[in-house]
Amino acid sequence: MKNAFWKKAMLLVLTIVLVFSFAGCGSNNSSTTNDTATTAEPTVGTTSNASTGTTEAAKPVTLSLLSHRYAALEFYANELITKAPQNVTVNTELTTYADWQKKMTVNLSSGSSAYDMTYIYPPDLATFASKGWLLPLDDYIAKYKEKYNFDDIPKYLWDAYTYKGHIYGIPSHQWAAILFARNDLLKTAGIEAPKTLDELVNASKTLTTDGRSGITLTLKAADHLAITFQCLLTATGGSWFDDKMVPAFNSKEAMLAIDYLKKLMPYCPKGSTTYGSDESTLAMTQDLAAMGLLQTTRSSKMDDKATSKVSGLVGYYPAPSLKEGGAQAALFATAGYSISKFTKNDPDVIFQTIANATDADSEARGAASGMPIRTSALTEDLLKSRPDYQAALQAINSGAAMRPAIPEFNQIMEISMQALAKVLTDGVDAQSTMDAAADQCYKILKEAGYYN
Repeated sequence: MKNAFWKKAMLLVLTIVLVFSFAGCGSNNSSTTNDTATTAEPTVGTTSNASTGTTEAAKPVTLSLLSHRYAALEFYANELITKAPQNVTVNTELTTYADWQKKMTVNLSSGSSAYDMTYIYPPDLATFASKGWLLPLDDYIAKYKEKYNFDDIPKYLWDAYTYKGHIYGIPSHQWAAILFARNDLLKTAGIEAPKTLDELVNASKTLTTDGRSGITLTLKAADHLAITFQCLLTATGGSWFDDKMVPAFNSKEAMLAIDYLKKLMPYCPKGSTTYGSDESTLAMTQDLAAMGLLQTTRSSKMDDKATSKVSGLVGYYPAPSLKEGGAQAALFATAGYSISKFTKNDPDVIFQTIANATDADSEARGAASGMPIRTSALTEDLLKSRPDYQAALQAINSGAAMRPAIPEFNQIMEISMQALAKVLTDGVDAQSTMDAAADQCYKILKEAGYYN
C-alpha cells in the first residue's frame, strides 16, 4: 500500500513540475544567451511606420557586431546603435585588427551565429566570401537603391566590395596613405614638403635630431610592413603581381622600392621594425618624428589637444613620387560592413541597420572622424577644411591601388613580408630572398588554380 501511495504521490509531483516547465518556455526571457542558443526563431521582416517614415522590425531583435577599432569605426559603430530601426538593439564589440581577424575567422569557420554583422576590409572580404561565409547583398542594394541613394557611392567603392560578381559589403569610409609632415620643422629647416622619394630621404636626414627622428614608417611584419612596401612599390612602378597573377614583389621595381626603404630606415625611430600604425601615430603626436607616411585614418589624432603635443603643427601632403608628377607612394583602402551567412536574424533587418548607419546624414557627420564614401559628403568646403582628405582624394584619383583582394593574399603577404623583414633586419640579400618567397607564393597560387 505504501509503495502504491508513494508512486501516486511522485507521479503527481512530476506532473506539476512538467506543467510549470512548459509554461516557463513561453515566457519572455531578456537575459543574454551564448553562441549555443542557435534554435531561436528568426526575426521575420520589417514594417514601415507611415507616420514617421521610419522602418521597424516586425518584433524586437538584438543584433551583434564585431569590429576593428579606430576613430571612424567607433563613430559608425555608434551610428549602428543610435540609428537602428525601431525594435532593433545593436550590441557592438570593438577590438584590434589582429584580434578581430582571428575571432571573426574562428566564428565564421565554425558556422557560429554569435555575430550578425562584421566590420570588413576588402582583402578579408575576398577570403570570407570565397568560403561562403558572407551573404551577397545585391538584391537588398537593388531593393533599397532609391531609399538610401546608393548611386551616391562611386563605382570604385562598390567594386572594392565585389567578389566574383556579387557585392558582399556596404562601405562606410575610405582613406589613403599620404605624407604627414611638421610644418614648423620644415620651415625652420628651410625646406618644403618632399615631392620625390629622393627629396623624402634628404628631408628625413635633415629633420633627424638627437631627440626626434626624421620620419616614421610602419615596418612591423607582416601587415604593417606591407603598407609601407606597397606605397613605395607603387611609386617605383611595381605591383604585387603581374598581369598574369605571377608574384612580382621580387621585380626590379620592387628592388628599387626596397632600396628606398633601406635608405629611409636610418632616420626612423629605434625599434621601428616593431611599429604598426598605432606606434607610428604615437611617434608623430608625441614629437618623436618629424614626418610619417601614414594613413588618413590617423590624422584626427594629430590635432587631439588632449593627447597630442603637436596639435596644429602637422601638415598633410600628397605622398612623394619617384619623379615629380609620377605615381605617388600611396595606397587606397576602405572599410565597411558585411552580414554573416550564419545569422539567425532577418538579413533585411540587418541590411537596413547598416544602411541607416551609412546614409548621407551619417556620412556628413562622420566626416570629422573618417573620409566619407558618398559624393554628396565630399563637398568643396570639406576638402578645403581637410587637406588630409584632399591629399587622399588626389592619391585615389591618381591611381593609388587597394591591396589585392584575393583569398590567398593574407598568406602571400605573410610569406613575402617575413622575407622582407629578414632583408631589413638581418641584412640578407634582397633579390635572392624575395625570389625564394616569390617561388613559394607562385606554388600557392598554382595550386589554387590561377594558372590553369
